[in-house]
Amino acid sequence: MNTLIGTYECKADAKGRILMPSALKKQLAPVAQNGFVLKRAVFQSCLELYPLNEWETLMGKVNKLNRFRQKNNDFIRRFTAGVKFIELDGSGRLLVPRDLVKFAGIDKDVV
Repeated sequence: MNTLIGTYECKADAKGRILMPSALKKQLAPVAQNGFVLKRAVFQSCLELYPLNEWETLMGKVNKLNRFRQKNNDFIRRFTAGVKFIELDGSGRLLVPRDLVKFAGIDKDVV
């Protein structure tokens, strides 16, 4: 996947659904049918969205780390905490699970 271009401002509704802006949806179209992985960021109180194929590639690298080394095990645990599989619904929205809404402090505005 290519790097995404732009900053997009979105609104979240009371149920945690976020409508993807059309420009972002166009960039994600080639990978959207496979779904996404949404996760907590390791160092900030924000969320990270990965196309499923990118996530699988990344996890292939992470899984090569020696889990018997404490720092690797700690990193893997933090990196994979709160991981959720999500898809766009029929209206082009992402439903952010409640625990991730709370973690990121999502109220209404999302960037």
